[in-house]
Amino acid sequence: MDKPKRLSRLSSNNLLILLLSLIFLLLGVPLLENVVDAGTLWRLGLTAVTILAAIATQRRKLLLGLGLLAVAVTAPMNWLTMAIQNHSLFLASCILHAIFFATMATMILTAVIKKHLATIDSIYGAICSYLLYGLAWSMLYLGLSLSPAGDWTILGAEFDLESPRQEVSAFSQIIYFSFVTMSSLGYGDLVPSTVLVRTLSWMQSVFGQFYIAVLVAWLVSEIPRSRHHEDLEHRLNALEVAQVAEPPTSGPAAKTPMDSGRDNEC
Repeated sequence: MDKPKRLSRLSSNNLLILLLSLIFLLLGVPLLENVVDAGTLWRLGLTAVTILAAIATQRRKLLLGLGLLAVAVTAPMNWLTMAIQNHSLFLASCILHAIFFATMATMILTAVIKKHLATIDSIYGAICSYLLYGLAWSMLYLGLSLSPAGDWTILGAEFDLESPRQEVSAFSQIIYFSFVTMSSLGYGDLVPSTVLVRTLSWMQSVFGQFYIAVLVAWLVSEIPRSRHHEDLEHRLNALEVAQVAEPPTSGPAAKTPMDSGRDNEC
């Protein structure tokens, strides 16, 4: 009976807010690519997702502290790349963000599978984890692509290294490539050309298939189990109510009117 109270920390509110921030970053920012401050919007979205991902995993104070410590490193580095145009710094920032997003996605997915049943929290958590994994791979592709040889990293992508919106433009194309790869659609308009990116691509494709297969199998097995837990909880509650309402059996039994009449006859 104490288990749901412990799970309240990983609440649907935190996961829903994280999901909305992911939608803004992955969908809103690419649609606003031609806005003057698109680069600022992209960094704001990335920072918001980083902070909210750390808060969404606050099952323990230690984990929350470590998550916020990681945010204190990755978020400033993200904004530092806006002032300092250095590929090594940008690549390091992308790798740190990728590791952070993958770690947060794993923690959320672990909490969902081990702690939750088939509830709305589980749905939010599963979607957030999937998007965070895709974003983690996207940050790796982005760091490798925005380099002097970036045009050869992913064939078909157009990277204008001289444009002030190069990061947002590249991010929009990389997000498309990442989730097309992760869902195994394989349109073929963007093709990895280097050994490293090819390796990352097939690993992401295999991971995406296993994620969907395992997630669907887990949901199918948890739905009847959640109903069983609900029935068991209702029975336990009814039993507790019956025990409270039941009169005490110790002590002399109360006399009924029939017993009183018999005593008078005697």
